[in-house]
Amino acid sequence: MSLLQQQTPFFAHPHLTGSLWPDKVRDSFADRVAAVAAAGGPGMGMGWYELEDVLATRSLGDLRAVLDEYGVRIGEIELLQGWHTDGEEAEHSRRSEDQLFSWAESFGATRIKTTAVFIPPAELTPRDLLVERFAALCDRAAERGLTVELEPFAVLPDFHYGVAADVVMTADRPNGGLLIDAWHLFRDPHGPAALQRVEGRHITGVELCDGTAEPVGGIQDDCVNNRKLPGEGDFDLVWMLRTLEAKGVDVTLSTEVLSEELRKLTPKEVVTRTTTAVRTLLQAVRKS
Repeated sequence: MSLLQQQTPFFAHPHLTGSLWPDKVRDSFADRVAAVAAAGGPGMGMGWYELEDVLATRSLGDLRAVLDEYGVRIGEIELLQGWHTDGEEAEHSRRSEDQLFSWAESFGATRIKTTAVFIPPAELTPRDLLVERFAALCDRAAERGLTVELEPFAVLPDFHYGVAADVVMTADRPNGGLLIDAWHLFRDPHGPAALQRVEGRHITGVELCDGTAEPVGGIQDDCVNNRKLPGEGDFDLVWMLRTLEAKGVDVTLSTEVLSEELRKLTPKEVVTRTTTAVRTLLQAVRKS
């Protein structure tokens, strides 16, 4: 199904948890799986921090049984960090990487979300090393049949969409590309231009959300509390989706709306409201 003909989105992990990391996930795994199943969704994501917590008392087999009961799949695991580092930090990252890859294989997930974090005064790794290390990450993931989605965070502006686009294009791995998250894209001054110049084959994921023209309560607060459902804010999502379609991007649309308002709702309510919003947006895009 083409990008604009999709009906029910994939649900990224933070979209349905009812809480914010590092707080414990509020809503049960079974309730979220049931909500996704009721909407006929293509799947949902899982985060490493929830898996570490849940697997202290349950087995992977228990979780797979819930998924099988409802006919829902885990499509991606997040969030891998540290692939760009060296020394002891790189060794820790490789152990985390192996664990995330193993979980992905256990669930039949095909995608790994990752980012590169540079908190001031930490300096950005030289571009050639970023390319080399991202390419190596993609090659290791390819051995496990996995795709790598690289997501810049607008709250940490050094590793922005311009840098990330250069990394994925220069690394040029068939299983590695940009994750286009609407909030980070439109809050990043480099975002729209990076989207315009990157080839469609270098885009491995798309996450929908919306937001006000200017951040509410500061950019960090806006990021985790004030995102809006697709089509309910000021982001030019029609332009974004039309641009992606013109590039031939053919991935499953996902949603990641971090919202204090949505966290007050049940998983079923969140899924229902999100699905309606996405369908309304896509209908508007098709008519534009």
